[in-house]
Amino acid sequence: MIQESTGKIADTLYALGKPALPAYLLTGKIPILFDAGMTIMGPEYLKGLEEHLGDAHRLAYNFLTHSHFDHSGAAPYLKRKIRMLKTGASRLAADIFKRPNAIQLIQSLSKDLEEKFKSQIGDSDVTFNGLDVDLFMEDGDEVDLGDGCGVQVMATPGHTRDAVSFYIPRLKALVGGEAVGGFDYNFSIRPQFLSSYDDYLASLERLKNLEVNLLLMGHFYVLTGEEAKGHILRSIEATRAFAERIEAELDCLQGNQDEVVKKIFREDYQEKKLIPQEERPFLINLKAQVKAVAERKKV
Repeated sequence: MIQESTGKIADTLYALGKPALPAYLLTGKIPILFDAGMTIMGPEYLKGLEEHLGDAHRLAYNFLTHSHFDHSGAAPYLKRKIRMLKTGASRLAADIFKRPNAIQLIQSLSKDLEEKFKSQIGDSDVTFNGLDVDLFMEDGDEVDLGDGCGVQVMATPGHTRDAVSFYIPRLKALVGGEAVGGFDYNFSIRPQFLSSYDDYLASLERLKNLEVNLLLMGHFYVLTGEEAKGHILRSIEATRAFAERIEAELDCLQGNQDEVVKKIFREDYQEKKLIPQEERPFLINLKAQVKAVAERKKV
């Protein structure tokens, strides 16, 4: 089953915010919030935490799948608002959150939406000014939450070098961020290999071995049952197919990466209108994907 990322998903598991930018809350003895969308979502996440926890200060951890602005943008706001909140991310992500150029990019990508939704934000300071990571999430780590519940950490690079995924064995639930493909408007899978095609595919090969009854996607949807079980295998197929498409375009356009980006952007974004993403981040991502395939062809 495919359902929107909103409200109660399963026992002790909720989606906060809007489906386009969900943060996933695991309640219980030690509550965890997975990811923290764009900066503008901070006040809405806080409201959801108050609703489901009674007191937002009960939130113990905010675990981030990777450092992109639409998965970590609201993390500093939540940390400012919730005393004792600890942020968990990979060591690579922790380093990125302190880089002036990375902070500037997150601020730049967030600015337009902060202006657009100014009335929604009100007087809240949602600015991303860097982020201190308290817990370094390493491949193979397991966080014990008590009451027979734990969270396993898996390094899943490929979308970004710093990406990790979180598996909750008790619920057979996977928080995959962008390590698994997302959907376009036709519900076709769009792979998201930005840093490395080979790493992305290898990460999917690891994830396919998990027993997944709940797949919490990075944007818009939660998959359950057979949809969840089959999505990772379909993501592998879609990843290979998209790489083959890019390779064919590179061959036709004499290896000109910029022209390949323009062609795919025109076909998929402008003509077919398949992409549920703002133009600027989509182009940044597409350029990285074409580069990843082009560099692989040279090896």
